[in-house]
Amino acid sequence: MVITRAHVRVLAGLCVGRCTDYALQRDDGLYVRAFARLTDEVLWRHLAGGHTIGTYVIDERGWCPFAVFDADSDEALLSLLDVQACLATDGIPSYLEGSRRGGHLWVFLASLISASLVRRWLLPYCPGGMEFYPKQETASLEHPGSLVRVPFGVHRLSGRRYPFVSWRDGQLVPVANSMAAALAWLSGVERALVPGALVSGLVDQVGPAATKKYVAEQGVMPATSGPKMSIHDWCASQDAVRVIGRYVRLDKRGMGCCPFGEHHADGKDSRPSLWVHPPRSAGAPCWYCHVWQRGGNLFDFLLLYYGLDARSLWQRILSGETF
Repeated sequence: MVITRAHVRVLAGLCVGRCTDYALQRDDGLYVRAFARLTDEVLWRHLAGGHTIGTYVIDERGWCPFAVFDADSDEALLSLLDVQACLATDGIPSYLEGSRRGGHLWVFLASLISASLVRRWLLPYCPGGMEFYPKQETASLEHPGSLVRVPFGVHRLSGRRYPFVSWRDGQLVPVANSMAAALAWLSGVERALVPGALVSGLVDQVGPAATKKYVAEQGVMPATSGPKMSIHDWCASQDAVRVIGRYVRLDKRGMGCCPFGEHHADGKDSRPSLWVHPPRSAGAPCWYCHVWQRGGNLFDFLLLYYGLDARSLWQRILSGETF
């Protein structure tokens, strides 16, 4: 099959957690950390079978785009079907993927939420003997947390790809008969909405002011001024240095290693070349890479970091989604 950029973006949008690092699966099935940015090229090679990667579930700010139930037993798939039924009863969509010794049940989230809230919400559905991801409530650069194999890759130990499956006529069957069709199917999956009671419970526990602070400290605050807000207005409402500082470790001068490693020798900025500073006006530049000789405003930074087009990023900001 011909693997297109659209295929890669579907996979990246649903099945990737941390973007600044990933892990490569060895021939014995174990993983070794890559210490490199997860680029479209890396994902393309994964789909093509050139290598197999695992993604760290918790992203750079402690948020999760998905959760996974992992069962490795003789009755694994049946156990996961039971979990899927329980989730469905509560209106939570989930999708079953085969694996070498069992299966993975994916819950794709409609918005990014912290790992601690994911665990508070979905961990009670996980029966004994089954693993749940994220396994941790926090992650860091030094300790990025647990990882899961990105779907559609070749398991290096078995040499097989494992498809998403559904229960039909008393048996489990693949959702599609080709990878292209499966990726098209994946682009249309339903994402789970975080229940309002979960956030309300946090408000009751620590108060509305502390809840607002909690959300603000873990991700970009959503736009709240309605659809007439411009990108420049939104940029002006953000603390650009603080936001970019969640993605890049900055020193007191605002210098840090550029996260866009493809523009640096060996794919990594080994000497800090990114300068981040307060913008002089709304929407004005706030960062510059001295090696790349390119910079821009906060919106430009997020476009490059997440590999989105401007329309998609802006719609997600206006919808209240955090990053």
